Amino acid sequence: MAAEIKKCTIVSGAPTDNIDFLIKNIDRDSFIIAADSGYKKLLKADLIPDAIVADFDSSEKPDISCEIITFPVEKAQSDTFNSVIFAKERGFNDITIFFALGGRFDHSYSNILCLDYCRKNGINCRIVDDKNRVSLIEKSKTIKKDYESFSMFAFLEDCKGVRISGAHYDQSFYNLEKMDISLSDQFAQSNYIENDECLITVESGILLLIESND
Repeated sequence: MAAEIKKCTIVSGAPTDNIDFLIKNIDRDSFIIAADSGYKKLLKADLIPDAIVADFDSSEKPDISCEIITFPVEKAQSDTFNSVIFAKERGFNDITIFFALGGRFDHSYSNILCLDYCRKNGINCRIVDDKNRVSLIEKSKTIKKDYESFSMFAFLEDCKGVRISGAHYDQSFYNLEKMDISLSDQFAQSNYIENDECLITVESGILLLIESND
């Protein structure tokens, strides 16, 4: 029997601030966590988080009737990473992170590393905003034409035996039955889905999938 899907939404504080995207795409039935100043975006969307995880170095502690978990400013993980850990400890196994990209690149990369933490803990996770959706592919994933294009990169290790079905460019473009993608390769980017969906499989390694809008 498949495990029950317990959904959590984390709203981070990256400069991306398309509140309409948040309103249209957030799962209101999920458990909603604000990572520090992410609560300001939720308030703009007329949403109250179920919890706030923060050190409040980039915002004032709000007077909101919800659970507030406070960390010291001097700590090992970012507020977004601590929000993911908090969600894992509460038993959530499906996490969507809004507004975790843009601004300082070190913050963006730290948030991308949350995806691998989730993978290692059996949690399905993706980072989304109006321009990008970022996730990992381990073994296989079917993607739909929600974004205009997609790119793939080997994540933390080389990838072997990559196959693409349903996209404009696939392994046959290189006269191959399957592709190997090393950490330094950049040839699997700016692809697009031909019809409704695309299947991507990988025999070994982890692919970083970035779906994007121009």
